[in-house]
Amino acid sequence: MNLYNQFKGRVQFVVIDLDRKQSPAQQELVKKYFAGYIPHVVILDRSGNAVYNSSGEVQESRIEALLDKALK
Repeated sequence: MNLYNQFKGRVQFVVIDLDRKQSPAQQELVKKYFAGYIPHVVILDRSGNAVYNSSGEVQESRIEALLDKALK
């Protein structure tokens, strides 16, 4: 929740629950980026290019640094 509050208004956070029905846009993201392991985090830059795409736990400080870099 800290990252959400810190980046609110500058970043769009999308959470996809694989156990629930997904919108077409969510289905496209899953198809394009999901490698079959949970958790899975993808960070896209302003152009829509993946600057981070990895499965497994990731420290909040790492995500914060990646978001800062993607916003430049």
